[in-house]
Amino acid sequence: MRITTTRFVFSLVTGFFGLMLILFSDYINSPSIIEAQENLAQNQNQNQYPFLNEEIPDWKARWELAKVLSYLKRYKESIFEYEKLLKEKPDLIEAKCEMANVLFWNGEQDKAIAVFRQIPEEKLDDKSKLFIADAYVAQKNYDKAEPIYRSYLEKHPEDAKARLKLAEMLSWQKRYDESIAQYEMILKTVPNDIQIRRKYAFVLIWADKQTQAAEELKKTLK
Repeated sequence: MRITTTRFVFSLVTGFFGLMLILFSDYINSPSIIEAQENLAQNQNQNQYPFLNEEIPDWKARWELAKVLSYLKRYKESIFEYEKLLKEKPDLIEAKCEMANVLFWNGEQDKAIAVFRQIPEEKLDDKSKLFIADAYVAQKNYDKAEPIYRSYLEKHPEDAKARLKLAEMLSWQKRYDESIAQYEMILKTVPNDIQIRRKYAFVLIWADKQTQAAEELKKTLK
C-alpha cells in the first residue's frame, strides 16, 4: 500500500514538473519573448558599441586613407587624397597640418610652408611648428627657423633631437660658440651618444679648439 501511494505521488510530481517544463518552453520560445530578447541584445550592443550604428562618411574614410598612405611612405598618393579631402572640408586644421608634413617628407618644402601659412599660428601644435622650422632650414632660411627652434626648446628643453637641429644650424652659420653651447647641453642629456659627441668634436675643430676636440674624439673610440 505504501509502495503504491509512493508511486502515485512520484507520478503526480513528475507529471506536474513535465507540464511546467512544456509551458515554460512555450513561453520562452513565444515570438513576443524572442523579440524582447533580441531588442534587449540590440540595446546592449548600442550602449556598449555605439559605433555599430554610425555610418562612416566618405570624407572620413578618405582622411584615414591619406594617413595610411603616408605611413606606407606613398607620399604622392597621400597628398592627392589630402587635397581631395580639403576641397570638401577646407576647415580641417588637423588634416592641413598632416598634409603639410607629408609634403615636407616628399621634399616639397615650399608647398609645405605654404600650407602651414594657411593655418592660424594658435592652431598649430609644437610638432607642426618644428616641421615649419625644418622646412625653413631646408630652404637655408635660417633666420626664420631659429626663433621657432628656440621657442620650442623653451617649452621642451629635454628634446635632444630638436636641440641638435639648432646646434647644427648654428654651426653651418659659423656661429661656433653658440653651437658648442647647444652641443654641451645635448651631451648632458645623452652623454653616451657617440655620433653626437663626434659632431660636437668637429665643431670644436672648426672653432680652432683642437685640444678639446681631440679629447672628445678619444671618448668615442675604444
